[in-house]
Amino acid sequence: MTQKPNPLVSIQKATYDTADLDALLQPLGGIAAYIHKGDRVLLKVNLLSATTPDKAVVTNPLLVRKTAEAVLRARATPVIGDSPSGQFTKRRLQKAYEKAGLLALSRDLGVELNYDTRATTVPVPHGMRLTSTPLCNFILDTDTIIALPKIKTHSFMIMTLATKIMFGAVPGLTKAKYHAMHLKKSSFANMLLDVLSVATPDLIIMDGIIGMQGEGPGAGDPVQLGVLLASTDPVAMDLAVCRMLHLEPIGIPTLKQAKLRHLWPSEITYPLLSPDDVAFSGFVLPNTAGYLLTGKNAPSKRPVVTTRCTACGQCHEICPKGAITNTGHKATIDYDKCIRCYACHEVCPEKAIVLEDRPPRSRT
Repeated sequence: MTQKPNPLVSIQKATYDTADLDALLQPLGGIAAYIHKGDRVLLKVNLLSATTPDKAVVTNPLLVRKTAEAVLRARATPVIGDSPSGQFTKRRLQKAYEKAGLLALSRDLGVELNYDTRATTVPVPHGMRLTSTPLCNFILDTDTIIALPKIKTHSFMIMTLATKIMFGAVPGLTKAKYHAMHLKKSSFANMLLDVLSVATPDLIIMDGIIGMQGEGPGAGDPVQLGVLLASTDPVAMDLAVCRMLHLEPIGIPTLKQAKLRHLWPSEITYPLLSPDDVAFSGFVLPNTAGYLLTGKNAPSKRPVVTTRCTACGQCHEICPKGAITNTGHKATIDYDKCIRCYACHEVCPEKAIVLEDRPPRSRT
């Protein structure tokens, strides 16, 4: 992954009904510039968990449909896939596809959904944190990757955008392992950039029509942003989103590390609309991002289980340090083991885990 001196970021005001992918992609050469007749084209969606589209957790199926139709018109074969949180199994994939509206889409268009849960370890030649990593075979076995990230907040990385979308190339619980290995934001961000360097999308179409603000990526609130973005450069795209939302990009860990790795473009060209044309005021960041607003270090947050907990076991499964157990009808967190990666908060389907200021240590 090398720096491009003047990447294009195409921006369009849109709803899911009015989105015009041909017009959006025209400044980038159109979809035909990225795929050829007979290609197997992966539509890499954001499929964090088995969640309905109205929650704004997953890439909206209406955008996935329009992208799949564009690939079909180019006489190529679209395949929809991702590796959700937790165990990477066919059963879990089936549930996630169904909840996200992708199973119905698949049946309607005759488009393949990925159920291959195998992975292959590949070298990371220019990695700063990884020398090798397992990648899902469905990532490796495609001719072209079109990534479809969503504009969302993230309790640990502040925002989850184009530079993070390919974390789904890492299979299942390996993602939890990487949380345990990379405790600091800077280390985790560099790991994400390492993965991106070996699982690089050919084209990125970002779902910013309805995004997520607040306590994302799984427990935030939908927010109407009304935009689509397209680019071949994930860093340029994320910089454009920050400008649109009035966020300081150096405060986003992946973008800070991308700058240190000399991946920021010297200039970005906006052939349609600029971020200022679609600027959005009042976007709400997660409560872990207080330092972006105050310039001071935020208080240490810890996950707290509330009465909404149903003891479903997903937090226990994802916890990289085994800090969570189910006691009776509620999960319990051992804070001596907790590393504050917030993976439990990320995957909780009931929004039963909140992040609260860590209480000060008692003095004796």
